[in-house]
Amino acid sequence: MPIREMTEADLPQVLALQRELAFQDWNEKQFMAEIRANYALCVVYTEGPEAKLLGYAIFHLMGPDSELLSIATTPSKQRSGIGSALMAAGFAKLDFPSGDQMFLEVREGNAKARAFYEKHGFTQYNTRKNYYADGENAILYKR
Repeated sequence: MPIREMTEADLPQVLALQRELAFQDWNEKQFMAEIRANYALCVVYTEGPEAKLLGYAIFHLMGPDSELLSIATTPSKQRSGIGSALMAAGFAKLDFPSGDQMFLEVREGNAKARAFYEKHGFTQYNTRKNYYADGENAILYKR
């Protein structure tokens, strides 16, 4: 599988994908902090000899309570299994039968992302009202 840990050399492609999707506004410094954090798992999905970046995911692995911070797939490759493969990379670090959990938050109006998370076993457990700067609610999920 073409998944490996993210490096600083990946950041130009990661930032370009983030800009293309326009769903968050992390900067290079924030991504570098995640790459360097000993509790973070930052992975990329690449293709071909030129290692074209097609997706990435960032997880905080904090013992039994972990969090998915960000997951993204290039638009032309969405619904091709890349997101599921990235999610599996994070799940592989957890032991759900023994009680490990993973949490995430997503915009209430992002039906596509919510369906993806539900497909991967996440269930809604709460709402943060007016969480985002534009007033949209955040839906909290856990698995």
